[in-house]
Amino acid sequence: MFRLLTFIFMFVAATASAQDMRVTLLGTGTPILNVNRFGMSTLVEANGHKLLFDAGRGAAIRLHQRQVPLRDITAIFITHMHSDHLTSLPDLYATAPLPTDDGRRTTPLALWGPPGIKKVATGIETMFSENNRIRLLGGEVKKTALKIRATQIKPGVIFDKDGITVTAFLVNHGHVEPAYGYRIDYAGHSVVLSGDTSYIPALVAKARNVDLLVHSVAIGSRALEQAEPAYVNRFYEYLANPETLARILTEAAPAQAVASHISLYSRGDIPRATEAELLERVQAGYQGPFIIGQDLMSFVISKAGTKLDPYDSRSRQREP
Repeated sequence: MFRLLTFIFMFVAATASAQDMRVTLLGTGTPILNVNRFGMSTLVEANGHKLLFDAGRGAAIRLHQRQVPLRDITAIFITHMHSDHLTSLPDLYATAPLPTDDGRRTTPLALWGPPGIKKVATGIETMFSENNRIRLLGGEVKKTALKIRATQIKPGVIFDKDGITVTAFLVNHGHVEPAYGYRIDYAGHSVVLSGDTSYIPALVAKARNVDLLVHSVAIGSRALEQAEPAYVNRFYEYLANPETLARILTEAAPAQAVASHISLYSRGDIPRATEAELLERVQAGYQGPFIIGQDLMSFVISKAGTKLDPYDSRSRQREP
């Protein structure tokens, strides 16, 4: 009887965990160099799949710190064609096939993105053509791992496998067209990644009552907004400022919201806004659950709700 009860408990626990989703903020930064905020990248794990959304600077390193082998990435989805969402693609492509603890990928790299994504794939393959020849000659990699299978996306469901769906939708990133956000659904759970955007009703509709909304934000301090309004407002046209983000969160009402792709602007002797000011200004217009994202923060979405894993910022500077 004891063994039977133990087996039942283990089966129920395994079944429950199989229905969970995990979302990890690999990089929460911008094109500005910052050792604590790497380039934009978010990992979504569900039902054995590891989906990478954007591949900004340092994504491969953050995956290593998170102890996720590069070979295990199922697919990569790009929100738009700005460099800070693309710069780790060459690293991921070239490193994953190598005979290392993180590598040994044997299949083509699956890549989804806006128009131009196939040119990116061709460019990366061309860039590493001589490297690939040498690696193949030395027997270090498999030929099948040296291809990129790139797919240009349109709004709608673009990935549907093993109960996981990824839906792309258009967002408002100013003159950058098209720019996409993504919604990921699995086992009754849902996550929305805004990409780079200001207010747009389509995002609110996709994010309404989701378990987790990961949203971009831009902020100039009050002092900068008063001294240089034209300078700051130029950024606010295509990236949500704290007040716009508060409006989006109020209308969408997610179970949990977290800021990522955090743009902190300064000019001359006017310093950047602090994270405390960012938090205060968002919370002035939104009373729901909201936190400022940090690299390697991880959320688990289960029947019990959306929970932030215990987090130590020092993990960003050390080996796992």
